[in-house]
Amino acid sequence: MPSKPILFQAAFTLSGIDNDNQKENPRSRFSRSGSYKTGGYKRGAIFAAVASIFLAACGSAASSASSSAVAATVGSPTSKTLNLAFTADTQPPDPDVFYAGQGLAITNSVYEGLVQYQQVPVNYTGDLTFTPPATRAKIVGDLATSWTVSPNGLTYTFNLVKGVTFHDGTPFTSTAVAASFARRKAVNQGPAYMVSDVTSVNTSNPYVAVVHLKQPESAFLDYLASAYGPKMESPTVLSQHAGKDNAQTWLATHDAGTGPYYISSVTPGQEYVLKSYPKYWGAKPYYTTINIKIIPSISTQELELRSGKITMLLHGLSTSAIASFRSDPSFHVYAVPTLETPMLWVNPNSKLLSSSVVRNALAQAINRAEIVKFIYPGRASVAKQIYPVGELPSNLAVDNPTYNPKALAKVLPSSAASTTLTLGYDAPSPSDAQMAALIQTQLAAAGLHVNVRSYTSTALYGYAGNPAGAPDLLAVTNWPDAQAPDTWARIVMTPTGGLNYLNCSVPTGTSYLNQGLYTTSASTAQSFDAKAGAAFAASGCWDPIANRGDTVVAPTWMKGLVHQVPVPRTLVLADLHP
Repeated sequence: MPSKPILFQAAFTLSGIDNDNQKENPRSRFSRSGSYKTGGYKRGAIFAAVASIFLAACGSAASSASSSAVAATVGSPTSKTLNLAFTADTQPPDPDVFYAGQGLAITNSVYEGLVQYQQVPVNYTGDLTFTPPATRAKIVGDLATSWTVSPNGLTYTFNLVKGVTFHDGTPFTSTAVAASFARRKAVNQGPAYMVSDVTSVNTSNPYVAVVHLKQPESAFLDYLASAYGPKMESPTVLSQHAGKDNAQTWLATHDAGTGPYYISSVTPGQEYVLKSYPKYWGAKPYYTTINIKIIPSISTQELELRSGKITMLLHGLSTSAIASFRSDPSFHVYAVPTLETPMLWVNPNSKLLSSSVVRNALAQAINRAEIVKFIYPGRASVAKQIYPVGELPSNLAVDNPTYNPKALAKVLPSSAASTTLTLGYDAPSPSDAQMAALIQTQLAAAGLHVNVRSYTSTALYGYAGNPAGAPDLLAVTNWPDAQAPDTWARIVMTPTGGLNYLNCSVPTGTSYLNQGLYTTSASTAQSFDAKAGAAFAASGCWDPIANRGDTVVAPTWMKGLVHQVPVPRTLVLADLHP
C-alpha cells in the first residue's frame, strides 16, 4: 500500500455540543429533489430561554452525574471487534447515493477511490486547544500510484495499483474506473456532478486509466479525493445485480468495493456489520469485525462506552460529557479538525431583507465571538472568511464584519417595528437550535422581532429552488464536499446549489466561480475563487459564524487514530489498534 505521509498536525479544543446527528441528515445537492417561540424581547428573558435550550442540549445533569459515577469497564484491548454507534440510521451505503455524515464511517472503510486526502494523525496531548487547519490537505494516491494532467486540463492519466481485487474477487483494472464513472452518471444522485464533465475513459491498458473531460476543471482532483467522490466499484457486481436501478437495491445492503472492510450484514434501523477483507491489497486492519449499532440517545452511547459495550465515540458528545471523560483516567478525549461551518443564511426574498444594505448591517448585529464562546466553548474559532478555514489564504475572501448592532437600527425601515421574522434551524441539531436562539437574542437587541422555529431536514432541502414558505433566516451547520473552495460555494451559493436553501442569486459571484473552475491554472483558480467569495460575502446572504470540528473519546489503550480533515464524523477505522 502506498505510504501515507503526514501533511500537518492539528489539535483543538472541542468541549461544546456536537449532538448534531440525532437523525441522519442527507445532503441533497444538485438533486433538487412543531415550532419554538419566545414572547417579548427583553434581553434577560430571552437569555433565560437561550440558557434553557443550552442546558437541555447539553443533556440531563442527572444523566451526566450518574454516568460519571459508573465505574469505567472499557472495552478489551485484546478484542478483534470494534463496536461503534450511530445516532440514527444512515442513507444506503451506496457510494453513488450516500451524501450525508456519520455513514462516511462505512463508505470510506468499504470503498476506495483513485486518490484521497492525505491522512493526519490525531494525537493525544491532554490539551484541547483549538487550532484550525491552516492549509489545504494534500491529495495523494489511493488506487492510483501516480497521475499526470495534460497541459490543456482535458486529460488525466492514472497509473493504477496492481494486484488489487474487489470483494467479489474481480481484479481492479481500468475497466472498473470506466464502469464506476458511468454508474455514477447513470444513478445521477447528489454526488453525480463530480463526474459530469467526464466524456470517456480509455481502458486499453488494464493498469492505466485515461480520463477525458469536455472542459478543464481545476477542482477535478478534489472531486476524486472527496469523501463523496467517485469510488471504484466491481464491474461484475454492477452487471450481475444491475436490476432496474443500476444495482442500487443490491448496494443498499451489500458492497462492491476494494476497501479493507466489506459489508457483512445490514439490519435496517438497527445495525451494520463490517468484516475485514482477507485479500485486501494494503496493510491488514487489526479489527476483523466492526459492529455499528443505531443508538439514538447520545447519553445511552456514553453509558455504553463506559460499560465497554461501545469501544469509542466518534462524535456527538455534550459539553458535560467531554468534561467527565477528560477527568476519567480510563479515556482520552481527542480534538479532530474538520471543515464544519455553523452559518446563518439570510433570505433576500424576504421583504424586510431584500436590500443588501440591510443584510450586511444584520451581519454586524451578530456577535460571532459571543456565539462561539457560549455554544462551542473551546472547540471552535470565529469564522473570518466566507469559505471554511484553510480553503484559501486567510487574507482572501474575508468576511469578518465588525460587531455593531447600532448599524442595523440605522438602516431598518419603519416597517420593521411591525414585522416578525422567522429564524429556522435544522431540527436534529441541538447546537443549531442554540445558535438560532442566541442570534434571536442579538437581533432583538438591534431592533428586530424574530421567532425561532425548527424545520425538518427534508423541508429545508425542499426550499432550494422552491422558496415559497422558506424562513427569513436559517441557522445551520454544514461542510463542503471537499477542500476546493468551489465545493463549498457551488453547493451553498449558486442558483443550482442544493444547500442554497434560501435561493440567493449572486450572478457576479457565480461567474467568477465558473471562471475559477474551468481553468488549468491553480493561481487563476484561487484568484477567481477569492473574487467569487468577496462577491458572495458582499451580498449579505450568508454569514459564517464559526469554524468547528469533531470530538472523539476512546480508551487510553486505543492507538492509530488517523483522519482526513475534509472527511467529518469519522476516522480511518482500518488504522485503529490497541
